[in-house]
Amino acid sequence: MLRPRLPLLSCFRSGTRHFRRECQWAVSPVCLALLISLAATASPRPAITAEDDAASVSAGQDDLDAALEKKLSARSLDDFEQVLDLCRRASRKGLSEDSQAFADSLFIGTLIDRAGMLVDAIFEPTPPNPEWPRMRTFAMRDLNEAVKRDPSLGTAHLMIARLQALPGGNPTQAAAAADKAIELLSPDRGNRLQLAEAHVVRGNLSDDKEKQAADYDKAVELAPADADIRRTRGLFRMLRDQFAAAREDFSAAIEQTPDDPGLHEALGMAYMLDSEIPEAERLEEARKAFDRAIDSAPGAAAPLLQRARVLALQGQQPQAVADLDKVIEISPQNAVPLVLRARIQQQAGNSEAAAADLAKVLKAQPDNPAALELRGLMAADAGDYAAAIRDFRTLAERPDHDPLVFGQLGMLHLAAKQPRAAVQWFEKALDSDAKQFLSLRGRSDALISIGNHAAAAKDLERALEVKPDDSGVLNNLAWLLATSPDDDLRDGKRAIDLATKACEETEWKAAHIISTLAAGYAEAGNFAKAREVSQQAVDVAGDDEGIDDQLQKELESYQAEKPWRERQEMPEATLPTEEPAEQPEQKATTEPPAQPRRPFD
Repeated sequence: MLRPRLPLLSCFRSGTRHFRRECQWAVSPVCLALLISLAATASPRPAITAEDDAASVSAGQDDLDAALEKKLSARSLDDFEQVLDLCRRASRKGLSEDSQAFADSLFIGTLIDRAGMLVDAIFEPTPPNPEWPRMRTFAMRDLNEAVKRDPSLGTAHLMIARLQALPGGNPTQAAAAADKAIELLSPDRGNRLQLAEAHVVRGNLSDDKEKQAADYDKAVELAPADADIRRTRGLFRMLRDQFAAAREDFSAAIEQTPDDPGLHEALGMAYMLDSEIPEAERLEEARKAFDRAIDSAPGAAAPLLQRARVLALQGQQPQAVADLDKVIEISPQNAVPLVLRARIQQQAGNSEAAAADLAKVLKAQPDNPAALELRGLMAADAGDYAAAIRDFRTLAERPDHDPLVFGQLGMLHLAAKQPRAAVQWFEKALDSDAKQFLSLRGRSDALISIGNHAAAAKDLERALEVKPDDSGVLNNLAWLLATSPDDDLRDGKRAIDLATKACEETEWKAAHIISTLAAGYAEAGNFAKAREVSQQAVDVAGDDEGIDDQLQKELESYQAEKPWRERQEMPEATLPTEEPAEQPEQKATTEPPAQPRRPFD
């Protein structure tokens, strides 16, 4: 009768790479050899003088033998259940001390093997089996019983960590199980890969980026040739904008699995996003990586989509559209390639084709943000600000809206000659981010348009803190300081300093900025210099009908040794789809023209 020694019981606790157990009990010649050896060399049992005592002690031995035999051929969950049932029956009937220890070990090993079969069924299929939550419940039942019987099972704790880390699991329990697995699994016992996986699970669960990095680094140290672990660290590095380091990991993983399309795609993204590489080089390297991904998986949509992006950036619109046509054929319900194709068509001047693609997307997904944004931008380009504003308002009403949408709405209202509405949207944007440059700049333009110079100057000062070398902000603030009718606001000396810097930033090629410098000199009382600089502005403008008349009037004012004063009070326009709004009463003024001096750049 088989009575194995306790040091050999570990044969019945299997733990394999990624928990792939193709019924090791049925195929392991090592375990079979050990069992045969044990049967041949087992010490003879001591003589029992009382036959009834012997019978009671070994009454369950036949069931235990049957359990072992069943385990050696087990290939299904039902087979494992039969092994467990036979072990329970053997224990109830009675076993010798050694046999009971063997039965306990066999029982625990079977629990782990059955859980491992379920874990493999959860993690391996692509796409995941929709029944995976139910499988997790059954696997957790077995694993919890296994670690209750033997808390030192590092493999079981690792499986618990992986299962609890899935959606709907318990992250706290997952982290605790990963910690326990790291504590129990020893790299000196052939567990380097499992220990590496435990570090990956713990890293995935952490909110501390430095701790995550440390866990992923340790995992790679333990299993440097494992493609999945190198992929994990590579993706983490890419999300931290460590693109060169990410490429190192992806390349190492590709050496192990050269036909994995996902790795080639990730490598392409790590090139595409790396602004440290010259554009032509990074786009070409990205395209090569996407080419290899497509060669590895010709029917996959994702690498085709990414290659289309690269081709579009390389100016190869027909080739990009051809790739997108294939993507749309593969996954016709996917909105992303349709929107991207629409964007490429719009940039190529094919507005009708672009509109048709967007219509398809919005028919199926009326709130698709990318499609709404592009349609709104196309409407704005066509001068249909009412339609553009409708689309961007829809975006602003989404619970997951980007705060930049508020600023974009402000810009649209400003372009539609609705500066007061623009101010309201810019204020919402700045409530979300007080240093949002475009909204500070946009609100200052709107405030200038309605004559609120003091508030506009405050916004320009704040914008200057964000971008101290922006020529537009420098110019507009200098213009207010030189020309505002508000005596407390004007400062000729500072206007000269700001306008001079703006002229330098634009290499003295912007006529309207040069004219601002002239206004600063006039405000400071230096009319000779004002006339000289104003004439320079007129000369630079040449035949630009947009501003030459205005610049000539400014020059005439300085020739009369009069500083320029200007306040705009733009009425609020009514969009075609809106009811006419009551317009504010216009104040009488003898100051120079009330219409906009020129578009604020």
